[in-house]
Amino acid sequence: MADDMRLIALADLGDSGVTTIETPHGKLAVGVSNGTPFAVSDRCRHLFASLGHGRVAEDGCLECPWHRARYDVDSGTMTRGPQGVAFAPIRGILRKGTNAAARLRRYPVVERDGVLYLAG
Repeated sequence: MADDMRLIALADLGDSGVTTIETPHGKLAVGVSNGTPFAVSDRCRHLFASLGHGRVAEDGCLECPWHRARYDVDSGTMTRGPQGVAFAPIRGILRKGTNAAARLRRYPVVERDGVLYLAG
């Protein structure tokens, strides 16, 4: 517990449920999904948008702000590829491609007294 790093107060997450925090591991997307805190690598596997500038969707997945790809924050896997008319013909290919297949790195995070901490 003494090695835990304070990240952000839950009240400061805002409506998106996620933000970007600079840590010893680099920038992480930190937030809460379905009541559970998470910390994952900040870059979307599609075109490397900051996931901390996205949002936690209704299904609890982390959604990219650029093309609405979604990630399961528990496993780090992409659950939905980029959205939009331009991606319709290649959506399945993008989701199964090399970058999309790479999982987001996950980091242990805990909530204590309304504050998220990176467990160390």
